[in-house]
Amino acid sequence: MIDVLDPRHDAEPAYWTALRERAGLRADWSWEVLATQAWAARTPQPVTVFRDGGEPRGVVGAAWVTGRTRRYRFAGTGRGRLGGLVVRAPGVSSLPGWWFADAGADGGLSRLLETYVPAMRAELGPGFRAMLVRQLGEPAAAGGRVRLVRRTEDVAVLDVARFASRDDWMQSLARKRKQNLRKIFRTVDADPSIAVRLVPGKEADPVAVAEVLRHNERKHRDVPIVALPHFVGYLTALLRQPDVSVVEYHDTATGRLLAVGSLFDHPGLPIARHWGAVEREDGGRPNLYFHFYGEAVRWALANGRPSVLFGKGMAELKATLGARLVPQYAAAVPVLASRRHA
Repeated sequence: MIDVLDPRHDAEPAYWTALRERAGLRADWSWEVLATQAWAARTPQPVTVFRDGGEPRGVVGAAWVTGRTRRYRFAGTGRGRLGGLVVRAPGVSSLPGWWFADAGADGGLSRLLETYVPAMRAELGPGFRAMLVRQLGEPAAAGGRVRLVRRTEDVAVLDVARFASRDDWMQSLARKRKQNLRKIFRTVDADPSIAVRLVPGKEADPVAVAEVLRHNERKHRDVPIVALPHFVGYLTALLRQPDVSVVEYHDTATGRLLAVGSLFDHPGLPIARHWGAVEREDGGRPNLYFHFYGEAVRWALANGRPSVLFGKGMAELKATLGARLVPQYAAAVPVLASRRHA
């Protein structure tokens, strides 16, 4: 059985909580968050669930992109005649957008081609012409159905299980980086004008968080395709999920939020999900990102987590902080060709 759901209109399925727990789907996959994000998105966001009777066996999240899709236009009610699906995780771009109970050695790519593509072809009709699958691991052979595979940005994973403390982690780094971090931590921790606190996400002010995160969005306006700005309603739903924590940096004199990073818990691989900071010329402080890295290490160790995912971008810098870089790939799939081989 296959359910193709639109979080804007479809109620949360009765099996959703059990599916999230089994698949290890983080806060971005909360149905409340999916619905809020879908209403604020520039594309329809179908969620497809594969079931064996009442038991969910797989889930795929995607964006339906057509000629109507525009950078600053919300998704309309119509689908558009021709388009393609971009398979990616909701919210975070450094994780796959699918899970299968029997993914196999190729991480689920064969299941996407053999099960998901025909299901979406039936749902979307002949206008469904292509699919882009992001965040694949090592490229997997899939007959002639995958026409183009390209390496994309690596993701950075910091393994912390071997460390006993933040200082222990720093000790493992190169001498220059270690000295730099120690100076940063001493400076920030001893500065009475800035307060650092780690709190559940529900205690954060989503308006202040949105304002700080948009500083980063403005810095990347030169990038042709970037995410839409962070909407307060979406952040309100996201931050109140029980597996979300935030590290906040406040000006003690004014109470202003100067920087913020979020951590999404997970038994095996938590995520450092957001980061934003006010520019120095606007009253911000230097080097808070490095301090946040240290706070994430302490948080992971305190909660017995073996690793933390620090996402994409700034790969060389993250490597100097001890992260290993995991190669990622994207695959382009022509749907008509896939169907002939199915």
